[in-house]
Amino acid sequence: MFLSTGGLNQGYAIHGIVNATVKEELHADELERVDDFDDLYEQVKMKLIEKAVAKNADGIINVRFEPQVVRVSVGPKYIVLHGYGTAVSLLHKKK
Repeated sequence: MFLSTGGLNQGYAIHGIVNATVKEELHADELERVDDFDDLYEQVKMKLIEKAVAKNADGIINVRFEPQVVRVSVGPKYIVLHGYGTAVSLLHKKK
């Protein structure tokens, strides 16, 4: 299984779009963590891979990530990371 932020230079069949979103609550004493998305990227990547495997895809191309901090008026802040891409199968797999 592969993930790529670009396309491929070979033939492939499209299986559809896969997407995943994860969030983490930020408490008042953790505001310095607002720039720490590393764990969230790994979680989103694993969810994308699971969804691509369910579609019998070989990989995901044109993967994009959209991080954001969501503020709830009277509640806590959340770090939210959304990822999406196109699940594909290679037409000429190497043996």
